[in-house]
Amino acid sequence: MACKVSLQSSLATLIAISVANSGNGSVQVAGRCIAYVRPATRIPSTLLHLVPMPAWEQRKLGELSSEFQSGDFISAEEILGSGPYPVYGGNGLRGYAKQYNHDGFYALIGRQGALCGNVNTAVGKAYFTEHAVAVKANFLHDTRFLAHLLGCMDLGRYSGQSAQPGLAVGVLKEVETTVPSKAEQQAIGSFFSRLDSLITLHQRKRLSIRQRSPVWS
Repeated sequence: MACKVSLQSSLATLIAISVANSGNGSVQVAGRCIAYVRPATRIPSTLLHLVPMPAWEQRKLGELSSEFQSGDFISAEEILGSGPYPVYGGNGLRGYAKQYNHDGFYALIGRQGALCGNVNTAVGKAYFTEHAVAVKANFLHDTRFLAHLLGCMDLGRYSGQSAQPGLAVGVLKEVETTVPSKAEQQAIGSFFSRLDSLITLHQRKRLSIRQRSPVWS
């Protein structure tokens, strides 16, 4: 999951302002959304007076997680074109397998190759390879929020300087960031999940139009 900075910032600003104008009860959610996207976007600072900004605390990524470790090796012969359980590697879905090694909602950080640091998510029973770092928030934090946060942190910059770039789990766990309370994380995570769904829906509609219209062929 990449951080769609320009599109997210525009949509987040418009949606947050709209929510803020709909009533006092929604102002806090709008504030959380703007506060979240502000560090990674160019949202004008003049907008920030519209809503109250929540307090954020500095934490290491390892302190936010109950699980933060690489997956397991699986041979190429065991990765199938179809099967009961998806297999996720460093760059997302690789195929399917007859067994799984994780169950639940996880953020996945690619840890090797040119795309190391990219972030995906997986839900349910799945197999994570050794090229993916599985991250699950602890009881004080929210995994959905954490996935969006990781996707905007440019984690690839922490890779080792070698011919084959790679991320060390120990290094990633020491990276510091700022986070709000769990309730605020859940509100922000839910907001951006809906936003991602909206972006995907419009991308699919655009692709469908391109495929049907001779103008785009």
